[in-house]
Amino acid sequence: MNGRLILVVDSDAAVRQALIDVLSLEGHEVDGADDADSALLILDQRRYDLVVADVRMPDLDGPRLMAALQERFPDALPQVVFMTAQTFDPQYGAFLTDLRAPLLMKPIRPARALEIVSRALAS
Repeated sequence: MNGRLILVVDSDAAVRQALIDVLSLEGHEVDGADDADSALLILDQRRYDLVVADVRMPDLDGPRLMAALQERFPDALPQVVFMTAQTFDPQYGAFLTDLRAPLLMKPIRPARALEIVSRALAS
């Protein structure tokens, strides 16, 4: 499952770069964005196989990013994996449950990140 195009969206530069490095070492082409607005601009330019995004972001959070993706790509929505540091978050719990997408927990463990990304790309 190598050679896929992935966009990582996280306002924490260290988290974003660590995930970019891990996924790049697996042979994926990985770009990064520091917020959802920047991610949407990038997504307008390039078609990604997977978007890995933090749930909690300034201005445009995970649920609003997902809504924007569904609006922009109604017939060809990229796979999405969300990241969070909260095991239970009352603000986003219902969204994440309803989404039924893989969830990547922070701090990021490389093996777990690769497992979740592989699973998302296979579906």
